[in-house]
Amino acid sequence: MQLLGQALGESAFIQRLSGRPQAPASPAPAGEFIYRSADRQNIFLRTAIDHEISAVFGRFDLDRPARVHLQPGSRFLLTFYLAGNIAGETIGRRARPLDLRTGYAHLRASNERGGFMVGLPAGAASFLQIRLTPAAFQRIARDLQLDCDHDGPPGLDAHDGSVLVNAPWSGREQSILEGFAPWEASEQMMLHALAGRGAELVCAFMNRVFRDAHADRGEGFTRMLAGRSVRAVPARLKSVENQTGKARSTLWRISKARHGESPARMMRARRLDQAMLALRSTDRAVTDIALEAGWLCPSKFAAAFRRRFGQSPSQARRLAAVQQKA
Repeated sequence: MQLLGQALGESAFIQRLSGRPQAPASPAPAGEFIYRSADRQNIFLRTAIDHEISAVFGRFDLDRPARVHLQPGSRFLLTFYLAGNIAGETIGRRARPLDLRTGYAHLRASNERGGFMVGLPAGAASFLQIRLTPAAFQRIARDLQLDCDHDGPPGLDAHDGSVLVNAPWSGREQSILEGFAPWEASEQMMLHALAGRGAELVCAFMNRVFRDAHADRGEGFTRMLAGRSVRAVPARLKSVENQTGKARSTLWRISKARHGESPARMMRARRLDQAMLALRSTDRAVTDIALEAGWLCPSKFAAAFRRRFGQSPSQARRLAAVQQKA
């Protein structure tokens, strides 16, 4: 997916959103930004948590799609997508999709050469993003008594835009996000709320990822869920037991601690996610994709697919074709 072409920088996008040629009239400290439309449907906030960590929140209802270029930088981006079919890719010698998903916590390394391109759809979309330096990672890890040199996910020394973590929100993270409603507050309270929630999210995310990585060391289950191929995720839990050498109860504890779901639910969700990817990126028959994803009966696959995505496989394919033409 190529998102380049007629792209706006983040500042230019905000100006277009607000219709203001200059910075907002509301006084704000350096590095902070507040925009809220009169009907409160469009909101963009940016604030510093400290000198190495900042937080950004956006909630838009756009009349047409927009492409936004996030400039190259040295900060990691931890993003929680709340709504909207947001697309994205790294910019560099080889463009790579970011695999963004609503309801997932998405951590990617900095991309110091090309930055990132993000496509916002027409209609509603919202996200909360924390931007932090590698040094901030180390500092927070020490404060939380975590050992990110040995227990954390790989790639913390990468600067090529690599996706390091892409996992469903934990129960704690979801609770923090659900309690965030800046549009109900004054402008300064909006910034205080964003800084507070951003700090809470970073701590909750790092506690989950780093501590569970230690508990999950050597486990094949999480690696299976992270696989790009549908076939990498077995259809039966017994297969996972055989491949990892772990008891079902152990796999259940790992899955609940890391993902907040049972192994069976996580495996089903992952296979459906990869089926969705195959539907959107290939022209293979739906029956073949269903079979590869572990469903012998196409109608049962369609029912499971609709429960997860709110649309049928054929509808998902048609929507992807329309979006690619746009």
